[in-house]
Amino acid sequence: MGNEILIKQWLMLLPLALLLAACSSPPTTLPVDSLPVKPAEIPALPPQARQLPAPPLCLPTCSNALTSERATWLQLLTKPESGD
Repeated sequence: MGNEILIKQWLMLLPLALLLAACSSPPTTLPVDSLPVKPAEIPALPPQARQLPAPPLCLPTCSNALTSERATWLQLLTKPESGD
């Protein structure tokens, strides 16, 4: 019984000791003459993932009308309810 408690206490202190040991070591630095890192490249979308062009019957005003309609809906959702 007493041995189990002692083992549990040691197991709880072990991560703390490991953290303290890791924090006490000096930070490692890269050599100044290291090679520059190339930025990550964003791959092109495959053709099936690309958005199709707008059909000729869609007008830019259609998109503007939808945007204004959504703004109206948002105002209706956020407007306080009247006490009627």
